[in-house]
Amino acid sequence: MKTVLSAVAIVVSLFSGGASPALATTNINVSAAANFCAPPNPGDPTPLGDLITAFQTANPSYTVTLVQCGATGTLASQITGGNSLGVDLFLAANSSTPASLASGYGVGSPFTYAVGTLAFWSKSVNVSAGYSSSTYSKVAVANPSTAPYGAAASQLLTGRYGLTAPLSSNSLVNIYSNIDLTFQAVNSGSETVGFVALSQICSAGTYPSSGYALVYPPTDTSVSPVIYNYDPINQAGLRIAHSRTSAQDTELNAFVSYLTDHTLSPQSQMITTLLNYCYGVP
Repeated sequence: MKTVLSAVAIVVSLFSGGASPALATTNINVSAAANFCAPPNPGDPTPLGDLITAFQTANPSYTVTLVQCGATGTLASQITGGNSLGVDLFLAANSSTPASLASGYGVGSPFTYAVGTLAFWSKSVNVSAGYSSSTYSKVAVANPSTAPYGAAASQLLTGRYGLTAPLSSNSLVNIYSNIDLTFQAVNSGSETVGFVALSQICSAGTYPSSGYALVYPPTDTSVSPVIYNYDPINQAGLRIAHSRTSAQDTELNAFVSYLTDHTLSPQSQMITTLLNYCYGVP
């Protein structure tokens, strides 16, 4: 079993958008799951980046700073371990982690901002027939204990395909610490196949942006009998209890409203972003 221990931690303000530093009067800090904030390739757009740019353009006196991008469990540990990064808003890749933090570390209730989907992906081989342990000697997955997409892959591999749990001890599986590193392993060719977030291989609503892919929905209705693959990936956010000015609270609430605006006509920026990256609308 190969375990990659490095994690994505981006402590920068990645997205300046249209806001001028001279005009900016308030700032909020965000930590987000890697599928929503890590670029597939350096310089590529990301869902969160698109949203921050549009939000700041519409609100020149606001800035939003991405302070951490990685596995949901890692982000949660930073918050519960003292929140040294001053996170105001936590965007997870599941609903259970924000729910578990709400009573002790949150303000208000968690909210669902996107619905994710698992994809089986390769840069070099046609995977349209789906996963098979007899075909692929190794498959890359994100760490099921910290990454929700890894947990979904674990459910799929052990439930549908009969791989022995835990995957950390299974010789057919290579585990990476978050979904971005899983994607990068397949993207670089060091892994032939892997389970990634559909959003990572989607551009302008079309997938795959490169290579070959097969989408695995939570419930597969294309076969009979219907097959349950994994629990739905409802990605939820939570306002984090943290010292803020009233102006920062106002900005935080405005950004949350932006992320939960599912207006179809005219189409909101959030709907546009979700569709562009192949997310489902909550």
